[in-house]
Amino acid sequence: MRFHLIDRIEEVCYPKYITGVKCITLADDVFNEHFPGYPIFPGTLILEGMAQIGGSFFELIMKEKKLPLKRSVLVIVREAKFKKPAVPGDKLLYRAEVLDMQEDYGAVKVTASIDGAPCAEGELLFSFVDVPNENLQKSREDMYDICMKNTRIIRE
Repeated sequence: MRFHLIDRIEEVCYPKYITGVKCITLADDVFNEHFPGYPIFPGTLILEGMAQIGGSFFELIMKEKKLPLKRSVLVIVREAKFKKPAVPGDKLLYRAEVLDMQEDYGAVKVTASIDGAPCAEGELLFSFVDVPNENLQKSREDMYDICMKNTRIIRE
């Protein structure tokens, strides 16, 4: 994955929701082109961040339940809405809430907010696919280790 759009996973409440943050800085490469002199974080990357937090949650749930590990792949975006632009200095708070989870797919309601104000929202559907090799799974686990150093874990 080229873009890691979750800097830290803040809270995981199995099996209900997950939250994570992305700190937007002027140093982000995207601002070289979007837009010179008027930097706005692209809505497509906010959507990708919401997809990353939602997909990650399904993978973490599978691991928690000791199910065979699969990769979450985004297949449908429903009702995506963008309400407020994100700019350098903003901290996006992502939240994903499970709507449905079956053996081969799952759906989440996702939101992104800035200082408590809604920025984006939508519903995302994921397909769960087998991980093709151990190296890919290892790199994913390494990413979770970094993002989840101080994560608050709640089990209900």
